[in-house]
Amino acid sequence: MMPTLTDGNRVIINRFGSIERFDVVVFRENGTDYIKRVIGLPGDVVEYKQDTLYINGKKYDEPYLDDYKKKMKDGYLTEDYSTKELLPEGKVPSNAYFVLGDNRRASRDSRIIGPVSKTKMVGTAPVCYWPLADAKIID
Repeated sequence: MMPTLTDGNRVIINRFGSIERFDVVVFRENGTDYIKRVIGLPGDVVEYKQDTLYINGKKYDEPYLDDYKKKMKDGYLTEDYSTKELLPEGKVPSNAYFVLGDNRRASRDSRIIGPVSKTKMVGTAPVCYWPLADAKIID
């Protein structure tokens, strides 16, 4: 999830709130907890074209990636793809979310593992509290 979070950061998990687009979430897969950002909600068509996010045909900005993009020397942070090509029905299933890591070039996320079932969601991660130097509201 770099640059938003780094190895060793600790977060507070909200297990009771609803999950919204762009929330940072924790989910459990095969006994391991993962932290990613929700991009696609149930029923969404998610596409990237020339490093730009489109959801259901509407362009979305991703300000949480701005600093990371500025540091890139070449190419795109997120390669072109579409759920139309990746998923059997072409959209996020009704019982799942499409999640991506903020470190798009090296993230094992829904582009590889597929949509994440709602039943695997632990909760949202709205706050990083440790180490104290990195404490912040996650947006």
